[in-house]
Amino acid sequence: MYARIPGMLGLLALIALACGGGDEVAPVEAVPIAGNYQVSGVTVNMTTGDQREISGTVTLFENGSSYTAAFQLNTTYPGAAEALPAQVLGTGEGTIDGRTLRGSAQTQLVMATVPGVDPGFAYIPRQVSTRIVSTSIAQIADDGSLTIELENSPAEGAQYAPTRTTLRGSRVSAVGVEGGRR
Repeated sequence: MYARIPGMLGLLALIALACGGGDEVAPVEAVPIAGNYQVSGVTVNMTTGDQREISGTVTLFENGSSYTAAFQLNTTYPGAAEALPAQVLGTGEGTIDGRTLRGSAQTQLVMATVPGVDPGFAYIPRQVSTRIVSTSIAQIADDGSLTIELENSPAEGAQYAPTRTTLRGSRVSAVGVEGGRR
């Protein structure tokens, strides 16, 4: 059987040429930058090295060579005696250069004061953390995969141990459209 493979490969090559297989294939169009991205990663305390998982959704809006972002991520509150679920809510903005986004973000952690309860659950008392400011660099591949690096520090007058967050994910839909690409 293996002796026939070289002959079969030659026959397949001739068929491909006869069918126009030698023509150049049109390049695949890159996925748009604007959209909803499902991401996950880790936040590392730069002083202690402690890590906590983080995941959620980032929504990017494109306006020429600039962008705005809104995000809702889930993590745990690092300052509690026992781990409390927390949401990271925020916005960002910056510039677009090719498929690289550079900018800044403003966030806060929102924690449920009832251990083990999702902070987004209705009527649950919540606690809001200090304001956090971040610088960010994101890369979006043509296939819609996304990598974000954030350097996080306290807003002016606030106390927060500096952290670094790395998120990876992919585009799950166009902005405002569930489950599909535009």
